[in-house]
Amino acid sequence: MQTASRVVRGVDVVAESTRIRVLAAIEELNYQPNMAARSLSARRTGSIHIIDAVPLLHGHATTYVVICQQLAALGLHISTSVIRSELDGLALRELAPVGADGVIILGGRYEPGEWVSTVASRLPTVYVGQLGDLPEQAVGVAVDHRVGARLAVEHLVGRGAARVAHVEGPTEWVDARLRYEGYLAACATADLEPLIYPAGSWDAAAARPLMSSLDRGVDAIFAANDHLALGCMTSLQMAGRRVPGDVKVVGFDDALGSESFLPPLTTVRQDFRAVGEAAVAALNLLLNGDSAESVTITPTLVVRAST
Repeated sequence: MQTASRVVRGVDVVAESTRIRVLAAIEELNYQPNMAARSLSARRTGSIHIIDAVPLLHGHATTYVVICQQLAALGLHISTSVIRSELDGLALRELAPVGADGVIILGGRYEPGEWVSTVASRLPTVYVGQLGDLPEQAVGVAVDHRVGARLAVEHLVGRGAARVAHVEGPTEWVDARLRYEGYLAACATADLEPLIYPAGSWDAAAARPLMSSLDRGVDAIFAANDHLALGCMTSLQMAGRRVPGDVKVVGFDDALGSESFLPPLTTVRQDFRAVGEAAVAALNLLLNGDSAESVTITPTLVVRAST
């Protein structure tokens, strides 16, 4: 019995000939391990809690689904809570189920609060959406938004743009702030004057009124996401300004359908699937008692007709 248990658990002290015989017997008997007993012996419940602290907009929903798929592939059970209010001061039991082995937090809208430290001090924790300013015990997974902004501005300058404006996203989002910072750094490198048009939202409609006050000398726009880019292009073209003839436009995300905008949108692609996969891989290391490093996902530029 002990030998069979070792084979099932993947322990490598069993002779190869014995392992083959045990595996054959398992196949013949259609044996399924008792997960409850395994959890008790490992002092683990096999349950992971996901705290969703951001609206599941666009790619965030993809990341969430991938996380669930990857956890399920590991044989882990999933619970989820949706958080939209102030959490500082709450006890751990109010943030995650008592039996949770680990936690993945979908964050990035606000700076991590004390509640993140509360969770990370007691449970293996991966924070998706930010790398800096995290508790020492937490592992971060995020896209390098500064690099993405630099790719966008460098591309526009390479296409001959001399005055590149930035349509800024909502500043409470870490993503928007990092893209803004990346834009400023790229402008400094290219010796360009920064031109900021705050949208205060991710929605296309928020960009359209900004175009009525756009400096006539602006010949390129880096929008903080693809929907803002769509609002810019629609408004510009309705006002008789050609894209890309008069104004080149780059977005961020490579959102579903951006290749079908008019014109098809040049954009910075985030690999939302890679973010989810990296988050689960990091948590799995922590669950097994190994160390895990924070992970930076590098975005890429997708060039289409808008530039």
